[in-house]
Amino acid sequence: MKKSIFRIALFTLLIVSSVYACAPTVEATPTSLASAYLSIEYGDAANVRSQLAYGTLKLTDVTPEQAKALIPLWQAVISLSGDTTTASEELTAVQDQITAAMTESQLQAIAEMKITNTGLNEFYAQYGVSLPTPVPGVTKVPGSGSGKTEEEKAAAQATAAALGQTTGTGQTAKTLLFEKTIEYLSEIVK
Repeated sequence: MKKSIFRIALFTLLIVSSVYACAPTVEATPTSLASAYLSIEYGDAANVRSQLAYGTLKLTDVTPEQAKALIPLWQAVISLSGDTTTASEELTAVQDQITAAMTESQLQAIAEMKITNTGLNEFYAQYGVSLPTPVPGVTKVPGSGSGKTEEEKAAAQATAAALGQTTGTGQTAKTLLFEKTIEYLSEIVK
């Protein structure tokens, strides 16, 4: 049954993606439905997808019907996040489906939370995951951490392992928030 729901969500995603691909381009940068409610225009703002996930974890009014609809969508986010060939428009399409499954008052409540990267780092720390905090206004340069020697990299990994921490480079660290959102929604369905 779970595979059927996931397949339906993935099929829906493919249909939405093909509609997006065939639609005439009206603007250069597509805006997401979620961005109509959630902003990244405040200090240390988390990205919109993380705001949706973390905000959902904090909501107390998610219905079992909503949870059933949201679970396969968050599963699709995890699946697409792990695929290097995924276009950002595909993830935005799923994000828009998640947004559409929520009520306006739920989205407003999430917006009022003003979820920050610092707050998310505290969440991740509860699970022993350490993620690098983005520096506002600074674009990460690929290979910028390559100034470390192999010994320094190995020592840092050994220290993190000894502390029971995971660095923010693996897929598990990248999807932990979404996985916890699915767990929360699964509890609501029960």
